[in-house]
Formats: sequence, C-alpha cells, structure tokens
Amino acid sequence: MRSPRHISWDAVRVLGILAVLAFHTTFLTPHTLPGYDLPPGPLQMDFPFGASLLIVISGYFAAMTIGKKPPLRWWLRRLARLLPAFFVAVVVIFAASIALHPEGFYRPSYTDLVGNLALMPNLLDSVQYIDRAHWTVPIQVCGFTAIALLAWKGRVRGRAASLVMWGVLLFPLALRYLFMGPGMVPPEWVSMFMDGTGLNRAHLLIAGVAIFRWSKQRMTFTELLLMLVVVLVAHTKHPPPGDSVVAFAVALVLICVAAYQPVWDARFLTNFARPIRWLAGISYGVYLMHYVMGSLVARHLADLGVPWFGWIPAYLATAVLLGWALTRWVEQPAFTLLNKGIDALPRRTARTGT
Repeated sequence: MRSPRHISWDAVRVLGILAVLAFHTTFLTPHTLPGYDLPPGPLQMDFPFGASLLIVISGYFAAMTIGKKPPLRWWLRRLARLLPAFFVAVVVIFAASIALHPEGFYRPSYTDLVGNLALMPNLLDSVQYIDRAHWTVPIQVCGFTAIALLAWKGRVRGRAASLVMWGVLLFPLALRYLFMGPGMVPPEWVSMFMDGTGLNRAHLLIAGVAIFRWSKQRMTFTELLLMLVVVLVAHTKHPPPGDSVVAFAVALVLICVAAYQPVWDARFLTNFARPIRWLAGISYGVYLMHYVMGSLVARHLADLGVPWFGWIPAYLATAVLLGWALTRWVEQPAFTLLNKGIDALPRRTARTGT
C-alpha cells in the first residue's frame, strides 16, 4: 500500500517557496535590479533561507526513495522530474528576457542559453545564469548522481554511509580553510571543485539525508545533532553570503519535527489543506519561473508608475500562474512519458545477468 500523503511535508514545502518569493519580491529584486520602488523597511524580508530549505527537503526524499528502485532507475526518475521543466523554463525565460528587455537588465546571450541548458554556469566564467534562482538545479543533479553512485550494489550503508556523509561535510570546510580564507587567492582547481560542482552546498542535501536516517533509527540523535551543527557551520562559511543561519536552523528543526511526527492536525493546516497541497504540488514550477519572469512583469508595471503594492502582487501572480502552467503542461506529462520509458528498460536478473 502507498503511504499516506501528510500535510506536514506540503506545509514545509510551501513555507520554503513562500520564503523564496518573499525574499525576492520585497528585497532582492528592488535592491539589485533598477527601476523599482522599495516597500517599507518592515516589509522587506532580508533573511533568505527558502531555497536552502527546499534542497534539504530534496535530500530527505532522495534518501527515502533511493532504496525503492535500482539506483540507475532512481537516478533517471530524478532527472526526469527535474530537467524537462528546467529546460523549458530556461528557453522561455531567455526568450522573454530578449523580447521584454527593460533598460538596465542583463541581456542573455546564446552562449548563456547553451551553457544554462548544459548546467554549466558555475563551471564556465563565460556563462551567466539566465535566471539566478536556478543555482539549485545543478546542485541537485550532482547530488542525486552522487547518491545513485554510492547506492550502487548497496555497498555504502550503515556506518559506511555515515562516514561518507561526514566526509562530504568536513572536506569542503577543510578546503575553504586551507585555500579560500580571507585574503587568499584560491587555486583554480579548488574554485572549480567547490563552486563548479556545487560541493559548497552539498551540506544542504546531507542535512536532509541525515534527518531521514535519524527518523528511521539509522542514526542516533546525538550524531544527528552534531551533524546538523556542522551543517550550520558550513552554511555560515560557504557562499553565497547573506543567508540567514538562524532562520535556516529553525527550518531544520521544523523538518525534524515533520520527519519524527509527520501527522499534523492543527486546525489552520486542515482548514487550508487544499490550497497548501495545490501550492506544494506546483512549487518546483513556481521556483523555476518566478524570479526573472516576475521581475520583468513588475518592472514594466513600475515603468508605468505602479507602486510597490501593485507590482509585488503582479510579481507573485506571474510566478504562480507560470509555475502552474509549467507543472501542468511540462513537468507532469514529461515525467509520466519518461517514466514509462524508464520502466520499460530491461531488468538485470541475478540468474542471467542480462
């Protein structure tokens, strides 16, 4: 029987996407892009943590599902969920950035388009992100690839899995201390290894995996606590700067609560279960489409004289509408189609080895 879908995880996922939207609409967009008026200071959310929270959730469910399918099939399913919507989002955002280009905005090149489709912005200096919110996608692809390789033939489990997780946490911190301290010019291979592969954000996936292992009694609470403390240290030391460690720590506690007791029956959640589940279901599409597309719409409204309390709702509406369309018309049908092909792959049997 399929396990029940708990409102707790949908609520945590909605918290993550709402935190992303709030930070980008009230702070990042008006502070870093030209042409916007600022909302009042108390309404500016200047403590980002939403994207990091969403990656932790990805790590948790990656650990939950990796044993249910052969590693190759599991990896292909993860890519089938992530990449088709990402590719379409990149192309749409590129076209909109060219067609609706406001003064002062970055105009992406075809080199940027190809580089983003190839997940190369962090590896090549000549490639800029078409949408700066897309930095999470290469990290998840690299992380899922590493998890699938470690799960190959089931050799990395138990204590060995914990040792690997500690290594992934501590090795980047050692590299940063040895080669990337204040005033130091890091060797190119270190920068490539840390930033290009997303290793400097691997602690986010590790946090999710650790919480899952603890919830299934594969890790003691003491080891979980120590590991999460190191995760917070890594979150402090690794770029990008400005992430709120306090808000992220609170989010980690919330994920631990959902993992330990997933049945939440608070009246607020049960009364709004339907919209919470709906928004959680389209959260990936909203994340992919919100930043540049919302900023473009908001900027054209701002140029017409619409104040912040007009263009911010338009920004949010654009994000939700395009996120829903991307989920409904691309992510879900593409995953269904690709999953059929993955299930049709020949299965290896112990007797024939075919």
